[in-house]
Amino acid sequence: MAETEQTAFGDQRLVLVCENAPERQPIIRAALEQLGYTMLPAGTAEEAGERLRRHPFEIVIVDERFESSGVLDNAVLKMLNTMPISVRRHVFVVLLGREFKTFDNMMAFTRSVNVVVNLNDLPHLPAIIRKGLEDNNDFYRVFREMLVEVGRR
Repeated sequence: MAETEQTAFGDQRLVLVCENAPERQPIIRAALEQLGYTMLPAGTAEEAGERLRRHPFEIVIVDERFESSGVLDNAVLKMLNTMPISVRRHVFVVLLGREFKTFDNMMAFTRSVNVVVNLNDLPHLPAIIRKGLEDNNDFYRVFREMLVEVGRR
């Protein structure tokens, strides 16, 4: 990511989107704009990793098959899982999948993401993200307050 890209975004609320299906990108972009976010698509896992290292994203949306055959070998999910916990807990991760049941908390837990979304539910993405963020903020409120208290955030 070039220095001009870093400064160009200023105070915008950024979402990294790792989804290569051209028919889904406009749906995701419209949902994010409705919520006041700016979508930054990543074309490759390498590009996603570079952007994650250089920019603070509030949300990361990853298709389970983004440059992989599934979640177990998804390079972006692996990168997210190696982030320091104090940083990772400030990134809301949405995993898109073909077989997931939207809001399946056990699946989200096993995949180390905040919420899973079935691709058929993409038209409802604004409500899903809004609800997921609300639940996530309630869950991690004390943890985040403690990080601030001890000077880690």
